[in-house]
Amino acid sequence: MNIPDDAFFALLEQALRGRGGGTLQRTLYQTLREAILQGALAGDSRLPGSRAMAQRLGLSRNTVNGALEQLAIEGYLLRSRQGTSVAPLGTQGEGDVEARHIVLPEYLQGLPAAIHRDSPTLLFTPGMPAVNYFPLSIWRRLLDRVLREEGSALLGYGDAQGELVLRKAIARHLALSRGIRCEASQIVITEGALEGVDLCTHLLSVAGDTAWVEEPGYPGAKSIFLKSGLHIEGVPVDHEGMRFDSHNDSEAPRLIFTSPSHQYPCGAVMSAGRRLALLEYARRHDSWIIEDDYDSEFRYSGEPIPAMLGMARQAPVVYLGNIQQNVISGAAHWLYGDASRAGGGRTWRHWFAITRRPSGRTEGAGVVH
Repeated sequence: MNIPDDAFFALLEQALRGRGGGTLQRTLYQTLREAILQGALAGDSRLPGSRAMAQRLGLSRNTVNGALEQLAIEGYLLRSRQGTSVAPLGTQGEGDVEARHIVLPEYLQGLPAAIHRDSPTLLFTPGMPAVNYFPLSIWRRLLDRVLREEGSALLGYGDAQGELVLRKAIARHLALSRGIRCEASQIVITEGALEGVDLCTHLLSVAGDTAWVEEPGYPGAKSIFLKSGLHIEGVPVDHEGMRFDSHNDSEAPRLIFTSPSHQYPCGAVMSAGRRLALLEYARRHDSWIIEDDYDSEFRYSGEPIPAMLGMARQAPVVYLGNIQQNVISGAAHWLYGDASRAGGGRTWRHWFAITRRPSGRTEGAGVVH
Protein backbone atom coordinates (compact mmCIF):
# COMPACT_ATOMS: atom_id res chain seq x y z
CA MET A 1 0.00 0.00 0.00
CA ASN A 2 1.35 3.45 -0.89
CA ILE A 3 0.09 4.98 2.38
CA PRO A 4 0.97 3.61 5.83
CA ASP A 5 -1.49 1.36 7.62
CA ASP A 6 -2.06 3.99 10.31
CA ALA A 7 -2.93 6.66 7.72
CA PHE A 8 -5.16 4.19 5.85
CA PHE A 9 -7.18 3.27 8.91
CA ALA A 10 -7.28 6.89 10.11
CA LEU A 11 -8.89 7.82 6.78
CA LEU A 12 -11.54 5.14 7.16
CA GLU A 13 -12.19 5.85 10.84
CA GLN A 14 -12.69 9.56 10.16
CA ALA A 15 -15.16 8.79 7.38
CA LEU A 16 -17.11 6.33 9.54
CA ARG A 17 -17.36 8.82 12.41
CA GLY A 18 -18.78 11.51 10.13
CA ARG A 19 -20.94 9.25 8.00
CA GLY A 20 -24.23 11.06 8.68
CA GLY A 21 -27.25 9.01 7.60
CA GLY A 22 -25.45 6.50 5.38
CA THR A 23 -24.92 2.87 6.33
CA LEU A 24 -21.51 1.70 7.55
CA GLN A 25 -21.06 -0.48 4.46
CA ARG A 26 -21.96 2.34 2.09
CA THR A 27 -19.62 4.78 3.86
CA LEU A 28 -16.74 2.29 3.72
CA TYR A 29 -17.38 1.62 0.03
CA GLN A 30 -17.52 5.33 -0.86
CA THR A 31 -14.37 6.18 1.11
CA LEU A 32 -12.31 3.42 -0.51
CA ARG A 33 -13.65 4.25 -3.97
CA GLU A 34 -12.76 7.93 -3.57
CA ALA A 35 -9.26 7.07 -2.30
CA ILE A 36 -8.68 4.88 -5.36
CA LEU A 37 -9.97 7.50 -7.81
CA GLN A 38 -7.86 10.25 -6.18
CA GLY A 39 -4.73 8.10 -6.30
CA ALA A 40 -4.34 7.79 -2.53
CA LEU A 41 -4.51 4.02 -3.09
CA ALA A 42 -2.34 3.27 -6.11
CA GLY A 43 -2.87 0.40 -8.51
CA ASP A 44 -1.58 -2.99 -7.32
CA SER A 45 -1.60 -1.80 -3.68
CA ARG A 46 -2.58 -4.65 -1.37
CA LEU A 47 -5.26 -3.94 1.22
CA PRO A 48 -5.34 -5.43 4.72
CA GLY A 49 -7.44 -8.56 5.02
CA SER A 50 -11.14 -8.22 5.70
CA ARG A 51 -10.75 -9.75 9.17
CA ALA A 52 -8.05 -7.24 10.13
CA MET A 53 -10.08 -4.35 8.72
CA ALA A 54 -13.18 -5.45 10.62
CA GLN A 55 -11.29 -5.75 13.92
CA ARG A 56 -9.47 -2.42 13.54
CA LEU A 57 -12.61 -0.50 12.51
CA GLY A 58 -14.98 -2.22 14.92
CA LEU A 59 -17.21 -3.50 12.11
CA SER A 60 -18.67 -6.88 11.30
CA ARG A 61 -16.77 -8.85 8.71
CA ASN A 62 -19.94 -9.03 6.57
CA THR A 63 -20.01 -5.22 6.42
CA VAL A 64 -16.39 -5.05 5.28
CA ASN A 65 -16.80 -7.87 2.75
CA GLY A 66 -19.94 -6.27 1.34
CA ALA A 67 -18.07 -3.02 0.61
CA LEU A 68 -15.07 -4.85 -0.87
CA GLU A 69 -17.27 -7.08 -3.04
CA GLN A 70 -19.09 -4.07 -4.52
CA LEU A 71 -15.76 -2.40 -5.33
CA ALA A 72 -14.58 -5.62 -6.97
CA ILE A 73 -17.78 -5.85 -9.04
CA GLU A 74 -17.20 -2.29 -10.27
CA GLY A 75 -13.59 -3.04 -11.16
CA TYR A 76 -11.82 -1.00 -8.48
CA LEU A 77 -10.46 -4.00 -6.56
CA LEU A 78 -9.08 -7.41 -7.48
CA ARG A 79 -9.88 -10.23 -5.04
CA SER A 80 -8.17 -13.61 -5.01
CA ARG A 81 -6.98 -16.25 -2.56
CA GLN A 82 -3.84 -14.19 -2.06
CA GLY A 83 -5.87 -11.22 -0.83
CA THR A 84 -7.39 -7.98 -2.08
CA SER A 85 -5.50 -5.42 -4.16
CA VAL A 86 -6.30 -2.20 -5.99
CA ALA A 87 -6.91 -2.68 -9.72
CA PRO A 88 -4.59 -0.70 -12.03
CA LEU A 89 -6.74 2.12 -13.40
CA GLY A 90 -4.14 3.98 -15.45
CA THR A 91 -3.67 7.71 -14.91
CA GLN A 92 -5.24 8.82 -11.65
CA GLY A 93 -5.67 12.06 -9.81
CA GLU A 94 -7.27 15.29 -10.91
CA GLY A 95 -4.69 17.86 -9.81
CA ASP A 96 -3.36 18.62 -13.28
CA VAL A 97 -6.62 18.24 -15.22
CA GLU A 98 -7.89 21.44 -16.80
CA ALA A 99 -11.60 22.10 -17.06
CA ARG A 100 -12.88 21.61 -20.60
CA HIS A 101 -15.19 24.18 -22.12
CA ILE A 102 -17.77 23.39 -24.77
CA VAL A 103 -17.41 25.57 -27.84
CA LEU A 104 -20.45 25.60 -30.10
CA PRO A 105 -19.88 25.16 -33.83
CA GLU A 106 -20.16 28.36 -35.81
CA TYR A 107 -23.55 27.43 -37.26
CA LEU A 108 -24.98 27.10 -33.73
CA GLN A 109 -23.81 30.52 -32.55
CA GLY A 110 -27.19 31.99 -33.47
CA LEU A 111 -29.15 29.85 -31.00
CA PRO A 112 -31.10 32.05 -28.55
CA ALA A 113 -29.75 32.27 -25.01
CA ALA A 114 -31.72 30.71 -22.17
CA ILE A 115 -34.07 33.14 -20.45
CA HIS A 116 -34.50 33.01 -16.68
CA ARG A 117 -38.19 33.08 -15.83
CA ASP A 118 -39.52 34.02 -12.41
CA SER A 119 -42.88 32.71 -11.30
CA PRO A 120 -45.29 35.47 -12.38
CA THR A 121 -48.54 36.39 -10.70
CA LEU A 122 -50.21 36.25 -14.12
CA LEU A 123 -48.85 33.95 -16.80
CA PHE A 124 -48.54 35.59 -20.23
CA THR A 125 -46.34 32.91 -21.83
CA PRO A 126 -47.40 32.42 -25.49
CA GLY A 127 -48.85 29.00 -26.21
CA MET A 128 -49.66 28.23 -22.58
CA PRO A 129 -53.36 27.64 -21.82
CA ALA A 130 -55.03 28.55 -18.53
CA VAL A 131 -53.85 25.39 -16.77
CA ASN A 132 -55.60 26.36 -13.52
CA TYR A 133 -58.91 25.66 -15.31
CA PHE A 134 -57.85 22.24 -16.55
CA PRO A 135 -60.27 19.52 -15.29
CA LEU A 136 -57.68 17.51 -13.35
CA SER A 137 -60.27 15.27 -11.67
CA ILE A 138 -61.71 14.23 -15.05
CA TRP A 139 -58.23 13.70 -16.50
CA ARG A 140 -57.28 11.53 -13.51
CA ARG A 141 -60.36 9.35 -14.03
CA LEU A 142 -59.51 8.97 -17.71
CA LEU A 143 -55.94 7.94 -16.91
CA ASP A 144 -57.23 5.41 -14.36
CA ARG A 145 -59.68 4.05 -16.93
CA VAL A 146 -56.94 3.55 -19.51
CA LEU A 147 -54.72 1.86 -16.90
CA ARG A 148 -57.52 -0.52 -15.92
CA GLU A 149 -58.36 -1.42 -19.52
CA GLU A 150 -54.83 -1.73 -20.88
CA GLY A 151 -52.99 -2.96 -17.79
CA SER A 152 -49.37 -4.05 -18.16
CA ALA A 153 -49.49 -3.48 -21.93
CA LEU A 154 -48.82 0.20 -21.15
CA LEU A 155 -45.51 -0.56 -19.44
CA GLY A 156 -43.65 -1.30 -22.67
CA TYR A 157 -42.80 0.91 -25.61
CA GLY A 158 -45.69 2.30 -27.60
CA ASP A 159 -46.18 2.47 -31.35
CA ALA A 160 -43.37 4.66 -32.73
CA GLN A 161 -45.91 6.37 -34.97
CA GLY A 162 -48.29 7.03 -32.06
CA GLU A 163 -51.23 5.03 -30.76
CA LEU A 164 -53.47 3.94 -33.62
CA VAL A 165 -56.71 4.83 -31.83
CA LEU A 166 -55.49 8.40 -31.34
CA ARG A 167 -54.33 8.71 -34.96
CA LYS A 168 -57.78 7.58 -36.14
CA ALA A 169 -59.43 10.17 -33.90
CA ILE A 170 -57.12 12.88 -35.27
CA ALA A 171 -57.90 11.83 -38.86
CA ARG A 172 -61.63 12.29 -38.13
CA HIS A 173 -60.96 15.65 -36.50
CA LEU A 174 -58.89 16.88 -39.46
CA ALA A 175 -61.59 15.89 -41.94
CA LEU A 176 -64.36 17.63 -40.00
CA SER A 177 -62.64 20.81 -38.82
CA ARG A 178 -59.64 21.45 -41.04
CA GLY A 179 -60.75 20.26 -44.47
CA ILE A 180 -58.00 17.61 -44.62
CA ARG A 181 -58.85 14.07 -45.68
CA CYS A 182 -56.24 11.56 -44.62
CA GLU A 183 -55.68 8.09 -43.21
CA ALA A 184 -54.38 7.25 -39.75
CA SER A 185 -51.32 5.69 -41.40
CA GLN A 186 -50.33 9.15 -42.68
CA ILE A 187 -50.27 10.71 -39.21
CA VAL A 188 -47.34 10.75 -36.78
CA ILE A 189 -47.76 11.69 -33.12
CA THR A 190 -44.87 13.75 -31.73
CA GLU A 191 -43.86 14.91 -28.27
CA GLY A 192 -44.42 18.58 -29.01
CA ALA A 193 -43.95 20.92 -31.94
CA LEU A 194 -40.15 20.86 -31.77
CA GLU A 195 -39.98 17.10 -32.32
CA GLY A 196 -42.29 17.51 -35.31
CA VAL A 197 -40.12 20.23 -36.85
CA ASP A 198 -37.01 18.16 -36.12
CA LEU A 199 -38.53 15.13 -37.87
CA CYS A 200 -39.41 17.19 -40.94
CA THR A 201 -35.94 18.69 -41.04
CA HIS A 202 -34.27 15.27 -40.93
CA LEU A 203 -36.49 13.81 -43.63
CA LEU A 204 -36.81 16.71 -46.03
CA SER A 205 -33.49 18.56 -45.97
CA VAL A 206 -29.73 18.25 -45.62
CA ALA A 207 -27.16 20.54 -44.04
CA GLY A 208 -26.57 23.58 -46.21
CA ASP A 209 -30.13 23.80 -47.52
CA THR A 210 -32.05 27.05 -47.11
CA ALA A 211 -35.08 27.43 -44.84
CA TRP A 212 -37.49 30.35 -44.83
CA VAL A 213 -38.98 31.39 -41.50
CA GLU A 214 -41.41 34.14 -40.62
CA GLU A 215 -39.82 37.27 -39.15
CA PRO A 216 -40.92 37.63 -36.42
CA GLY A 217 -41.79 33.97 -35.98
CA TYR A 218 -41.56 30.82 -33.90
CA PRO A 219 -38.05 30.71 -32.35
CA GLY A 220 -38.19 26.94 -31.84
CA ALA A 221 -38.21 26.30 -35.59
CA LYS A 222 -35.23 28.59 -36.07
CA SER A 223 -33.30 26.69 -33.39
CA ILE A 224 -34.03 23.33 -35.03
CA PHE A 225 -32.96 24.60 -38.45
CA LEU A 226 -29.75 26.09 -37.03
CA LYS A 227 -28.96 22.86 -35.18
CA SER A 228 -29.39 20.93 -38.42
CA GLY A 229 -26.99 23.18 -40.32
CA LEU A 230 -29.58 24.91 -42.51
CA HIS A 231 -29.17 28.45 -43.81
CA ILE A 232 -32.02 30.56 -42.44
CA GLU A 233 -33.65 33.49 -44.19
CA GLY A 234 -36.20 35.59 -42.32
CA VAL A 235 -39.26 36.57 -44.37
CA PRO A 236 -41.24 39.64 -43.25
CA VAL A 237 -44.86 39.40 -42.16
CA ASP A 238 -47.74 41.80 -42.80
CA HIS A 239 -51.49 41.71 -42.13
CA GLU A 240 -51.83 38.85 -44.68
CA GLY A 241 -49.05 36.71 -43.24
CA MET A 242 -45.69 35.76 -44.77
CA ARG A 243 -44.59 38.15 -47.56
CA PHE A 244 -42.59 35.62 -49.54
CA ASP A 245 -42.80 37.77 -52.68
CA SER A 246 -40.03 39.90 -51.14
CA HIS A 247 -37.71 36.89 -51.56
CA ASN A 248 -38.54 35.97 -55.15
CA ASP A 249 -34.98 36.81 -56.21
CA SER A 250 -33.39 34.78 -53.42
CA GLU A 251 -32.23 31.19 -53.61
CA ALA A 252 -35.23 28.87 -53.49
CA PRO A 253 -35.61 27.31 -50.05
CA ARG A 254 -35.91 23.61 -49.33
CA LEU A 255 -38.16 24.28 -46.32
CA ILE A 256 -40.72 27.03 -45.71
CA PHE A 257 -41.99 27.27 -42.13
CA THR A 258 -45.20 29.26 -41.77
CA SER A 259 -48.22 29.57 -39.47
CA PRO A 260 -50.86 30.78 -41.95
CA SER A 261 -54.03 30.38 -39.87
CA HIS A 262 -52.78 32.38 -36.87
CA GLN A 263 -49.30 33.75 -37.41
CA TYR A 264 -47.00 33.45 -34.42
CA PRO A 265 -46.71 35.86 -32.67
CA CYS A 266 -48.57 38.61 -34.57
CA GLY A 267 -51.85 36.73 -35.19
CA ALA A 268 -52.20 37.55 -38.92
CA VAL A 269 -54.22 35.20 -41.13
CA MET A 270 -52.70 34.46 -44.53
CA SER A 271 -55.11 35.37 -47.32
CA ALA A 272 -56.42 32.69 -49.68
CA GLY A 273 -54.64 34.27 -52.63
CA ARG A 274 -51.31 34.31 -50.85
CA ARG A 275 -51.76 30.70 -49.70
CA LEU A 276 -52.38 29.51 -53.25
CA ALA A 277 -49.42 31.53 -54.50
CA LEU A 278 -47.17 30.01 -51.83
CA LEU A 279 -48.34 26.50 -52.75
CA GLU A 280 -47.56 27.19 -56.40
CA TYR A 281 -44.15 28.61 -55.50
CA ALA A 282 -43.31 25.50 -53.47
CA ARG A 283 -44.39 23.21 -56.32
CA ARG A 284 -42.33 25.15 -58.85
CA HIS A 285 -39.15 25.18 -56.75
CA ASP A 286 -39.39 21.69 -55.20
CA SER A 287 -39.80 23.19 -51.73
CA TRP A 288 -41.65 21.76 -48.75
CA ILE A 289 -43.98 23.87 -46.64
CA ILE A 290 -44.20 23.06 -42.92
CA GLU A 291 -47.63 24.41 -42.01
CA ASP A 292 -47.78 25.10 -38.29
CA ASP A 293 -51.49 25.26 -37.47
CA TYR A 294 -50.72 27.18 -34.29
CA ASP A 295 -53.81 28.43 -32.40
CA SER A 296 -56.00 28.08 -35.49
CA GLU A 297 -59.07 27.00 -33.50
CA PHE A 298 -59.18 30.15 -31.37
CA ARG A 299 -61.22 32.81 -33.15
CA TYR A 300 -63.39 35.65 -31.87
CA SER A 301 -65.94 35.03 -34.64
CA GLY A 302 -66.63 32.55 -37.40
CA GLU A 303 -65.27 29.07 -37.97
CA PRO A 304 -61.57 28.12 -37.89
CA ILE A 305 -59.75 28.92 -41.14
CA PRO A 306 -59.24 25.75 -43.24
CA ALA A 307 -55.67 24.53 -43.42
CA MET A 308 -53.50 25.34 -46.43
CA LEU A 309 -52.97 21.62 -46.91
CA GLY A 310 -56.67 21.16 -47.66
CA MET A 311 -56.68 23.75 -50.46
CA ALA A 312 -55.00 21.67 -53.18
CA ARG A 313 -54.38 18.04 -54.09
CA GLN A 314 -50.84 16.71 -53.75
CA ALA A 315 -49.85 19.88 -51.91
CA PRO A 316 -46.13 19.99 -50.96
CA VAL A 317 -47.10 20.51 -47.33
CA VAL A 318 -46.41 18.76 -44.03
CA TYR A 319 -49.10 19.80 -41.57
CA LEU A 320 -48.17 20.30 -37.91
CA GLY A 321 -51.21 20.35 -35.61
CA ASN A 322 -51.73 20.12 -31.88
CA ILE A 323 -54.18 19.88 -29.01
CA GLN A 324 -51.87 21.81 -26.70
CA GLN A 325 -53.70 25.10 -26.39
CA ASN A 326 -57.17 23.64 -25.92
CA VAL A 327 -56.20 20.69 -23.70
CA ILE A 328 -52.90 21.00 -21.83
CA SER A 329 -49.35 22.19 -22.46
CA GLY A 330 -47.13 19.36 -23.70
CA ALA A 331 -50.05 17.32 -25.01
CA ALA A 332 -49.92 15.55 -28.35
CA HIS A 333 -48.81 17.23 -31.53
CA TRP A 334 -49.10 15.48 -34.85
CA LEU A 335 -47.70 15.58 -38.33
CA TYR A 336 -49.55 14.77 -41.50
CA GLY A 337 -47.86 14.52 -44.86
CA ASP A 338 -47.40 12.38 -47.95
CA ALA A 339 -44.62 10.12 -46.69
CA SER A 340 -44.26 8.43 -50.08
CA ARG A 341 -42.94 11.69 -51.56
CA ALA A 342 -40.99 12.95 -48.56
CA GLY A 343 -37.23 13.16 -48.62
CA GLY A 344 -36.63 11.42 -51.93
CA GLY A 345 -37.57 8.04 -50.53
CA ARG A 346 -36.79 8.75 -46.87
CA THR A 347 -40.11 8.12 -45.15
CA TRP A 348 -41.46 8.35 -41.62
CA ARG A 349 -40.36 4.74 -41.15
CA HIS A 350 -36.73 5.82 -41.23
CA TRP A 351 -37.48 7.89 -38.14
CA PHE A 352 -39.35 5.08 -36.43
CA ALA A 353 -36.34 2.78 -36.87
CA ILE A 354 -34.23 4.97 -34.55
CA THR A 355 -36.80 6.19 -32.04
CA ARG A 356 -38.84 4.64 -29.25
CA ARG A 357 -42.00 6.07 -27.78
CA PRO A 358 -43.12 5.78 -24.17
CA SER A 359 -46.34 4.01 -23.35
CA GLY A 360 -49.58 5.36 -24.77
CA ARG A 361 -51.23 6.03 -21.40
CA THR A 362 -51.73 9.78 -21.90
CA GLU A 363 -52.50 9.32 -25.60
CA GLY A 364 -55.24 6.88 -24.68
CA ALA A 365 -56.64 9.28 -22.11
CA GLY A 366 -56.68 11.99 -24.76
CA VAL A 367 -58.78 9.82 -27.05
CA VAL A 368 -61.32 9.09 -24.30
CA HIS A 369 -61.43 12.81 -23.47
